[in-house]
Amino acid sequence: MARAKDDYRSLSGPQRAAAFMLSIGPTQSGTLFERMDDEEIRELSQAMSSLGSLSSSIVERLFVEFADQLSGAGGLVGSHSSTERLLTGALSEDRVNAIMEEMRGPAGRTMWDKL
Repeated sequence: MARAKDDYRSLSGPQRAAAFMLSIGPTQSGTLFERMDDEEIRELSQAMSSLGSLSSSIVERLFVEFADQLSGAGGLVGSHSSTERLLTGALSEDRVNAIMEEMRGPAGRTMWDKL
């Protein structure tokens, strides 16, 4: 078994995500995995398999950080522009444009585009 990690700050982002996914169990993790692409799943799976053991205080700190980030967001606003900004940070420009175009449908196109 890998050595236990006892310093929260030493965990990388993927390691924190891996610990979170392992903590929430297969049903909830499965729902999140369904929304990921193969590269994300591979990266997260690698982090999960090499994580080793974490103390309960580290796991608790992960959940506290997660809750703090949610509460610090000041609420959420779901809109086309906020969705596009979020996707732009994670996907290629072409993929974002294709997804947003599909979401907008005919209402998002000019008369010339429709012709």
